Amino acid sequence: MTPPPFLLGCTILFWGWQSHLFSFAVPMALILEGARWVKWRWALSDKDFNRVTDFSTLLFVVAAIYIINQQSIDGLTTLFNWLPMLLFLLIAAQTYSTHGSIKLSSLFLSLRHYEAKESLRATWRMSPSQRINLSYPYTMMCLLSTSIGPATWFFEGMCLLVAWGLWSVRPQRYFAAVWVLRLAVAVILAYLAQWGIYRLQIQMEGVIISWFQEMFWADKDPYRQHTAIGDIGRLKQSDRILLRVDTPYPVLLREASYNVYFKTTWLAKPLNFTEVFPEHNETTWKLTVDSEFSNQKKPIHLNPKLIHIAAYLRKGKGMIALPHSTFQVSKLTAPIVQRNEFGAVKVENGPGLIKYTAHIGQNTPLDRSPTDNDLRLPPNEKDYLLELSNNLNLPRQSPQQVLNTLTTFFNQNFQYTLNLTASKSKINSPLEHFLRDSRAGHCEYFATATALLLRTAGIPSRYASGYAAVEFSHLEDAYVVRQRHAHAWVLAYVNGRWQEFDTTPAVWVNLEQEMATWWEPVYDLGSWMVYGFSKWRWRESDSSNDWLLWLILPLSLVLIWRLYSREKVARSQKQPTNKTKTATAGANSAFYQIVQQLYAAGYIRQPGETLAAWLKRIGAAQMSEIDLQTMLTLHQRYRFDPAGISGQEQALLTTDVKAWLHSLKR
Repeated sequence: MTPPPFLLGCTILFWGWQSHLFSFAVPMALILEGARWVKWRWALSDKDFNRVTDFSTLLFVVAAIYIINQQSIDGLTTLFNWLPMLLFLLIAAQTYSTHGSIKLSSLFLSLRHYEAKESLRATWRMSPSQRINLSYPYTMMCLLSTSIGPATWFFEGMCLLVAWGLWSVRPQRYFAAVWVLRLAVAVILAYLAQWGIYRLQIQMEGVIISWFQEMFWADKDPYRQHTAIGDIGRLKQSDRILLRVDTPYPVLLREASYNVYFKTTWLAKPLNFTEVFPEHNETTWKLTVDSEFSNQKKPIHLNPKLIHIAAYLRKGKGMIALPHSTFQVSKLTAPIVQRNEFGAVKVENGPGLIKYTAHIGQNTPLDRSPTDNDLRLPPNEKDYLLELSNNLNLPRQSPQQVLNTLTTFFNQNFQYTLNLTASKSKINSPLEHFLRDSRAGHCEYFATATALLLRTAGIPSRYASGYAAVEFSHLEDAYVVRQRHAHAWVLAYVNGRWQEFDTTPAVWVNLEQEMATWWEPVYDLGSWMVYGFSKWRWRESDSSNDWLLWLILPLSLVLIWRLYSREKVARSQKQPTNKTKTATAGANSAFYQIVQQLYAAGYIRQPGETLAAWLKRIGAAQMSEIDLQTMLTLHQRYRFDPAGISGQEQALLTTDVKAWLHSLKR
């Protein structure tokens, strides 16, 4: 079915106008509508259409990888907004072909596969050889792409274009007035329903974006931090609870910090993680070493403050959030802990839920002394930053005066907002647009601008990212940190030590709270119950006072009653009982002698750690020339294989174990 003249071109122009891509939409519309006056056509074969479709698919995949890499999860909206451009070659090839349509199998590889099998072609209701006209599907795709952006007059323009398309295919048996009346009723109902759909869209977008972030971008990247500087629209965050913090006062919890800014992205250079070794109790980790403070004030550990934090780990690894001036972490059960010189601490091979205590001292930063990168200004931002710094007289002020001046400057002249607009100038960067024109943005704008302005005054600075524990939950008697509590601030090197400096207006906490959904109390109750189950599931082996264990008592009583009842029936029937006790399969495996020997040597096996992973971590295979892997394989078969192992294999296992222990003693 072919659309009426100029409908497709007008739809493309409408898309370009609403998406701020009008310079692309004009030539696209002229090419497609110009086919009405061009007499020649290409004799494209079905294989040619296959190649065009494959190329369009490849172009879509490459664009998706590039956009998501540049804009993270927010790039999904940009990708769908670009669909008319990415698939334009396909509709243009159809328009200028002799067929004027495209084979259905050209669009799907699966249909090409079934088309090659003549015997299976008849099983399909829609034949792969059927041809379709992509004009109307492409028109609807343009309208769908247009709806993604927060543009005005979209509803009115969409109604006009849809009415134009439907008018050409309206049933002729109805009067035109009846058709117009029915269309008007449909438009009115759609207008009344759009507000509810719009609200549902906002909630669903938040859920979907949160799901994507949890699946693919859950872990903080200590090497690179993409910001939302330059994005357009309203930022959306989830109500999902990430951390639970037992602290007497609100606190900032940092996951990572960065020192190089380049085109809306913060980088950490250089970055080398070093392993932290635990103390004798295996759960206490000292994060600072006195030799690290040769150029700073000596750390002070007198009367440290304690903050208790609970966090989930995705696949047993992730960054842990810590307050500033943390010098030690205790009660952290994890086999591998690493830190870098920018204050980032990560764990690996840990349980699904970790509960740790941060020890906070005075002048005990995790960060090393500043370098040249902490004073470097990005070349494309340097000129206007120096101009603004001179206007504020920052270079001629003391460090404390600079901090006071910037605090006053941002509090009196800027406002916090999550509704972002684009700069009308193609020359100004998004950060320059924030400082010169809009003077409104979120914490990433304030932190980035503050860090760079501090550098113009000769004060080393770094960009810190993490979370703000500001919401107290009476249900859990602790502060809860949600995903929407993600925050960014600055570390300023003043008076020989790193200090936290946050210029984001304090009103951001209230504005973020307004984003809470109506079902948040129900969600919090469910999250608290899941957290309680997670504590019981990942509790330490020596935990004996967990209240959830009392749930086992009624189940145990029911089990005892059932067993007692069955015993009474057996006695009344005087059936013979088999009193032979069979040992657990493989319980007498000789391999346990190696395990006992390694335990005696001081090698501790972590809770939840498999036997194979434990032996690999402690390097047991290198302790002897005897092949340990073969013995482990026989042991696992002996323990878990229903068929067990033969007597000859059992004797071989015993002999190899003795030889391994003998070589270890030597």
